[in-house]
Amino acid sequence: MILDEQDLRNGTDFIVGTWQPDYVVNMFSKDLAHIPAGEFKSTDGVVFTAISFTFFNDHTLQMKNSVTGKTVMGTWEQKSYGEFRYTLNGFLNLPAGTNADVAETLRMQDGKNLVFSLGVIAIALKKISEDKKQDIAKLRGDDSLRAIVGTYAVGKIRTYTDEGFVWTADAAKASDDTKQMFDWRVEFTADHKVLVWMDIPEGTTDAYLKEAIRQGEVAGVKDGRFTEAAKEWKAVDGKYYYNTAESDWKELKSDEEGNLYFLNDTVLLKKIN
Repeated sequence: MILDEQDLRNGTDFIVGTWQPDYVVNMFSKDLAHIPAGEFKSTDGVVFTAISFTFFNDHTLQMKNSVTGKTVMGTWEQKSYGEFRYTLNGFLNLPAGTNADVAETLRMQDGKNLVFSLGVIAIALKKISEDKKQDIAKLRGDDSLRAIVGTYAVGKIRTYTDEGFVWTADAAKASDDTKQMFDWRVEFTADHKVLVWMDIPEGTTDAYLKEAIRQGEVAGVKDGRFTEAAKEWKAVDGKYYYNTAESDWKELKSDEEGNLYFLNDTVLLKKIN
């Protein structure tokens, strides 16, 4: 099944949040009764209701056991309208003979539950909160990840035309509002700063720049360009994020050639140094 943008948006809205086991069904029972999850224990003796799954917008998830304190990170993806795949990463002690692929498949049920199977039992999850995103601001960055450090040029810009949204790599074809962006340089520094360097407008005097720096309107000047206040980047769980200030922390994703999506994925940056 091919999922369009609306399908993916609906799926994300449905799954993102914190889920907890609601009830259990023994598939070998005659009546398939819904047994409260609090009456069941996992193979290591933990009551099912102590387990929670938090799915985030960036397709990561956090599995937590409130009794043992164990926390494991994983990932999730939408496979069809009502089916999702996620990684357990050894979080649950699967019963002998359990099909791991089945255990890592979540299916929507009745438009309100997520169900997965462990051997002969099916576990239905209910959403208990609408957590929308991982709080990257509170997580410690991994200083060993520095592949992002360097200077980038704008390779493509996504703009709206009569044909809809299109990517263009030609400044001459870009709108008046965006074509000057092809002259930008975006720098990710080793000390975790994000600097956008823009051409200094013609006719700008040194005195004006000095005053702008003194007033805090300009943070720096070099090579005929200026930059405003620096933003911050960090690496968390193998992914890079930057603080947009407007919408908090956003993941810096890349295309198949390693170019970075920037500014709410409307700009594609190519590393030049």
